[in-house]
Amino acid sequence: MTTPTQRWLQAAPASLPRLSGAHSTAERLLLLLHYGIDWESSWVARRRETYWSHHLPNRVRLATYIGASDLDHWWAVVSRGLESEPSGAEQRLELATLLREPAVPVLGLLRSRPTSYVLRIRIVAESVQAQRAARRKS
Repeated sequence: MTTPTQRWLQAAPASLPRLSGAHSTAERLLLLLHYGIDWESSWVARRRETYWSHHLPNRVRLATYIGASDLDHWWAVVSRGLESEPSGAEQRLELATLLREPAVPVLGLLRSRPTSYVLRIRIVAESVQAQRAARRKS
């Protein structure tokens, strides 16, 4: 059985290097954050033009300082700020699992490299979107 983030990552170009350990956890948390946003009516939906370059990386980094103690606290801060929540049982289960990973290395990566992780998430999201559009056409 594959998780939601594994399915999204499968859509990414083969040239995008796969991550492991804390790097993978950081990436997967950001994917769940991105796909949990209400793209129809949230404040984020009205600010799409600066979402990738400003709002997402800044909120991710800021939450590492406010929620610096553990991933649960970090998630509470960043998901509240971006109005994001898992959209189904599979996503909730995966999130619950990821939040039990060691926090210090993940938070360190999200604090020091939010832009590089957001770039990866954007590549994955654009690949998923293209894949979905191709399926609708066929």
